[in-house]
Amino acid sequence: MTFECPLCNSFISIQLACSACGMNLLDQGREADYYDDYSPYESIESVKVIDGYSIGAKEHECPHVLACPSCMTSDVYLVEEWMI
Repeated sequence: MTFECPLCNSFISIQLACSACGMNLLDQGREADYYDDYSPYESIESVKVIDGYSIGAKEHECPHVLACPSCMTSDVYLVEEWMI
């Protein structure tokens, strides 16, 4: 059984409004990709466990940074992975 993030793989797009100003949030990629130069090359499951998302790893959720282009706020959202 394999799980894949639908956002990472462009199966879906995010349609969430900014809680501060109401504009549509933009996906900025996986949160782990921002940690260091090698983070994008690590396995997704191992990075989630190392970075404190062991619960997300068990529940098959992928942490993504979503940012508002208007007011520049950002937050991490957990995207449910799909069983492939």
